[in-house]
This record gives sequence, structure tokens and C-alpha cells, in this order.
Amino acid sequence: MMRRSGILSVLFLLALMGGLVAFAPLSFAMRHSGLAERGLGWQQARGSVWQGQVTGMSWRGVPIGSLNLEAHLLRALTGAPVHDVVWSGQQGQGRAAITTNGKKTTASRVSLRIPVTEQIGADAFVASLGATLNVSSGRIRATGRKCDAASGQVSSDLARRAAATFGRDWPVLSGALTCEDGRVGATLSGEASDGTQITMVLDLQDGIEIRLARVDDEVRAVAVAAGFMDQDGALVYTRRPNATETRP
Repeated sequence: MMRRSGILSVLFLLALMGGLVAFAPLSFAMRHSGLAERGLGWQQARGSVWQGQVTGMSWRGVPIGSLNLEAHLLRALTGAPVHDVVWSGQQGQGRAAITTNGKKTTASRVSLRIPVTEQIGADAFVASLGATLNVSSGRIRATGRKCDAASGQVSSDLARRAAATFGRDWPVLSGALTCEDGRVGATLSGEASDGTQITMVLDLQDGIEIRLARVDDEVRAVAVAAGFMDQDGALVYTRRPNATETRP
């Protein structure tokens, strides 16, 4: 269910931005950062890596908006450089504090708000829901291109908004940002008052899976019509990234 411009790709991108060369024009640093080889494109980079802006950005061909970077010079004199990175575009908004130390990068105070439509590869029905996927108090520590640790809160009102269309009151799904086998992910869950158990699993490489358990006949009929498949008594909807995509 996750498209190439999905929430976890944006998280990974924010961490990668921390690897820019200090005291250089931003355009020069971007060209020599290796970000282009990893899937990032841009139209213009202005200013320096201490204070600059990147516009017309795309992640593996999908437009994702612009980034503003501002460094804390005094912190850099006493330790690793710290950049405040703010991202905005049609596919959401976010910000993070990026710290680099050699090959190690840490993205802290990560917050993201992204329309679910782009994550689900949604049809007109899902697009009409106006649901979002959110990250708050996020933190990702990476060595090179491998995630070492991650934490933070992830939530989505997708299930709640979808269930409301057929008269059910389902909860906002919530869970923790995780890092397993070098990959960023999250498992969101919630239990509805009607007994339905909802789980949403996000993975940077594998995509997204939504699982419904303990469903009644009405929920089963609605879910099957929406493309869910029966799997060991549960109803499961899975969407994987395109096979031709290049992984970060």
C-alpha cells in the first residue's frame, strides 16, 4: 500500500540530508552528497548548508516539495553539526533536527503529517476520507544507509474514517516507530467497540499490510468488497512497492 513517496521514505530522506558537507554552498554539497544516486532529485538549491533551501524535490521520480535547512553554529563548535530541517509539499509536512558525526546520522524531534491517500495508492473512496498518517517525537539513528535504532509515536485515523462510512466507530490506530534488521517500520493497532481488531504494519521495503480480526458478517462483506483477502481467519489487505523500485 505504500507508494514510493511514502512516510517511511520521507523519514529516511530526512536522515540522509544530515550527511551534507559543512561550510559549502548548498548546491555543491547536494551534488556531492550521493543523494541523487539514492533517488533524490531537485530543481534548485540556494544558500549554504548552514542556511539554505532546496526546491522542486522528488523522491524516485515522485514530487515531494521543498526543504529548508538551518544549522546551529554554536552547537557545531562544541560537537557534531545540528540542522533543523523543515519539509513541505502537496504530500505532507514535516520537520526534524539532524545531527551528523562521521558516518553516523541522527534525526531527532521528527514530526510528520502525510495524507494517507499517497500511502495507500488510493482509489477515489480512500481519497475522499481525508485520513492522515502522523509521526511525533520521532528519532532515527543510522550508520550510512542502515537504521540502527528508531523510536517515536505513529498514528493514523484511516480506520476510523473508513468505518464511519458504514456506521461503525473504530479507533485511531497507534503504535511505535521501530528499527529491525536495519529497516525503519511501525505497527499500528486498535480494537473497536464492536470487537474488531485492526492492525496496520508499515515497512520501508515491504510496503504496508492492514489486518482485520474478529470481524462480524457486515465488516467481512465490506472488507472483501474493498479487496481484503481471507488469511487464517483474518482479513488482510497488502500492497507492496513496485518491483522495479530501487530500495534506499
